[in-house]
Amino acid sequence: MRLFLPLIMLLAPLHMPGAPASCEAYFSETDQLATRLMEYIDHEKSSIKMAIYSITHREIATALVRAKERGVEVEVLIDPFSVKRHASINALLKGKVPLFVWDHKLSRTQGARKGGHPLMHDKFCIFGRHLVWTGSLNFTYASTTSHRENAVAIGSLEIAGKYLDRFAHMKLYESRPYQEYLAYYPKKGKK
Repeated sequence: MRLFLPLIMLLAPLHMPGAPASCEAYFSETDQLATRLMEYIDHEKSSIKMAIYSITHREIATALVRAKERGVEVEVLIDPFSVKRHASINALLKGKVPLFVWDHKLSRTQGARKGGHPLMHDKFCIFGRHLVWTGSLNFTYASTTSHRENAVAIGSLEIAGKYLDRFAHMKLYESRPYQEYLAYYPKKGKK
């Protein structure tokens, strides 16, 4: 027991509300954001929950499929902008990754942007119950090769818990499974 007491005392702050989080910041011009994100995906052992406005980056989608194939629970929630059958969406569907589409008609989001509907503009991944990746980065080739983007990886049980709660709410109350979404809005799935 004496050997475990220092370990317990060291880990205890991770479970306390308000405990400091570990954080890494990444920038597109120096950190190869797609590569960094795929490293996080490839190292995750339990679960990946992703809410992303736009995913057209095939290698990121393939990394998610690989994670699912090795037994990681993977779920992806997208904005209707990403519904069209891009290669990345096809890869996720073929890999049987559960895919959900945010439906503004189910959401309490008020108002609409000029000339359209509200957006699910989130860009985050939760790895396990302990790490959140978030920032400006959409998971597209242009975002990872041409644009000025950033991402932050936050290691915190408390913060990850808040993101997990948000993801669960969005999935259960504001989204539809991909095939159900297409049944409601058949024109959305056409290129």
